[in-house]
Amino acid sequence: MNKIYSILGIGRKGGNITVGFDATVSDVEKNKSFLVLIASDASEKTKKNIKYICNKYNCKYIEFGEKEIIGKSIGRKVVSVLSVSDKNIALYILNNV
Repeated sequence: MNKIYSILGIGRKGGNITVGFDATVSDVEKNKSFLVLIASDASEKTKKNIKYICNKYNCKYIEFGEKEIIGKSIGRKVVSVLSVSDKNIALYILNNV
């Protein structure tokens, strides 16, 4: 579990993580996103909307972690949704969840 958070931090520093609903949707629509990570405690509306976009554009998504812990791992307060634009980071997360 903890390794995924540190990978997110590294990805953020490397510019491979996009944070926030609108930015994530933009990444997915432009096919820049390999994986969308949704916090387990995100609102049902957020989950529903982001899953709809991911399915529409055939982008993988997972529900993982809590908003505050995800936020902390990438130097933010709370993060409900983020997009991973690096294939290796996305694969690592998918293989270790």
